Amino acid sequence: MKQILDEFDDHVNEVLGQAAIETADESVDKLQNTSPRKSGEYANGWRVKKLSKGDVVVHNTHYQLTHLLENGHVIRNKKGTYGRTSGKKHIKPVETWANKEFQNKIERGLNK
Repeated sequence: MKQILDEFDDHVNEVLGQAAIETADESVDKLQNTSPRKSGEYANGWRVKKLSKGDVVVHNTHYQLTHLLENGHVIRNKKGTYGRTSGKKHIKPVETWANKEFQNKIERGLNK
């Protein structure tokens, strides 16, 4: 019985790890394509970082810009007055997609 449970545990861990890496890689591709500055360093700065215990994090090397580009920010124009740029939601839609896709990949992997 212990051997069966150990094999199942190994299978679940393998499915989770594979689903996390695949979803993170696909998320990076989507973020690079939907970033406001598509050809710049910001769009090319999306990375996947693998942490201990199979955790992965999608981040940008220009992390200072992520919040500003996603939500907008105050700017000073040439006349000395202040205005506001509108943000472009490019992270939240990918995050929503990734959460659903991760769950779907796990279900498909465990049903094999």
